[in-house]
Amino acid sequence: MSSEPFIKARGIGKKYALYGSPLQRLGDLVLGTGSAGEHWAVRGVDLELGPGDCVGIVGRNGAGKSTLLEMICGISRPSEGRLETRGRVAALLQLGAGFNPEFTGRENVMLGAAIYGLPDAEIAARLPDIRAFADIGDYFERPVREYSSGMYARLAFSVCAHVDPDILVVDEILGIGDVAFQQKSMRFLRRFRRRGITLFVSHNEHAVAALCESAVWMDRGRVVARGGTREVLYRYRRELQRLAMQDARFEARDGAAAEIAELPVAAATRRPTEFDLDEPAAAAGLGAIEEVVVSADGVPLAALEGGERIGIAVTLRADGALEAPFVLVVLRNPMGQALLACDSRDAARQPESLGAGDRARFSFAFDLPFLPTGSYPLEIHAYAGAGEPACVERREAAAVMQVLSAHISHGMANLRMKRTLLEVVHEPG
Repeated sequence: MSSEPFIKARGIGKKYALYGSPLQRLGDLVLGTGSAGEHWAVRGVDLELGPGDCVGIVGRNGAGKSTLLEMICGISRPSEGRLETRGRVAALLQLGAGFNPEFTGRENVMLGAAIYGLPDAEIAARLPDIRAFADIGDYFERPVREYSSGMYARLAFSVCAHVDPDILVVDEILGIGDVAFQQKSMRFLRRFRRRGITLFVSHNEHAVAALCESAVWMDRGRVVARGGTREVLYRYRRELQRLAMQDARFEARDGAAAEIAELPVAAATRRPTEFDLDEPAAAAGLGAIEEVVVSADGVPLAALEGGERIGIAVTLRADGALEAPFVLVVLRNPMGQALLACDSRDAARQPESLGAGDRARFSFAFDLPFLPTGSYPLEIHAYAGAGEPACVERREAAAVMQVLSAHISHGMANLRMKRTLLEVVHEPG
């Protein structure tokens, strides 16, 4: 793959004319009388992105994020600067954008794929995969005006995922749809970022952190910061906190200024085994995950609060010789971010090998953290190999835990307080 950048922007900006009334707008269009003013939605932005770049764009409403993406997609032209793009651009900017509401899902897919440049024969060959990915059943043959917002999102994403884009632009649409669609979409994005360019706009910082290796923070049309995702999100959160305290007229006790701790310096000593949780099963056919049983202290998985003891039993069947087999359990949040991942090699006893027809049963138990309300899929991965383990099979949604939390409203996890103290101080007089 060429190392040449697919996106190269130098000082691009977008200006909109402001009018005091519709009559003034008409006069400017017909007679060139001019506008009452102007507004720069984006100004002075430089970008250079190549294959493998996955960039999250964050900022408050009105920061210019969507306008920047529209210029990159060719929907609008820059008012200043120079913008060059190479390759096929697939965009998910607005729900149902580009769909004809009177056409069926099938007809819209064929039209959309043709707009992206796929020949008729290629569209026909990919149509079954597009339909399966969207997973909207018989609605695929019905007019899209009958679709729910989740169906719109499924169909739009499915088209973009199957037209071989070089650049994929996603603006907030992943917040729509059920947990199965969100997980499927995030898996696709994690795989796509290895070969193409992803520009991802979201107010969900967890989704940006889970997906993007770098980030851009925009405010009032300009780039405020860019760099590693963690550092940019940290600076963005600090600014949001500063504004929130300013709006609330926060006053620290004893006149002390509010402080935000600096990022700690990483001092890693021993690194555990790192797994590519989205890799295909390189050793497929050598074994299979035969059974997965998940329990939660007798509580239904659809009514968890946090703190329950979760039990997982996995039966692995060997269809060929498996050396040093083990099982990895992954708990993901609704946006596909891995919250925890543990494998059976921590157990006291591990099978050294399995022959064809042998079975091994692996059991796990852990206390469910206190998590925000939402759906949390459990993934089961089976591996084999002592040196560099290879994935035998992956069960992407072995079970889905529904958490209805009374313990956390912000953040990714929480701890239950063991002791609390209420102190009431009455002002004299």
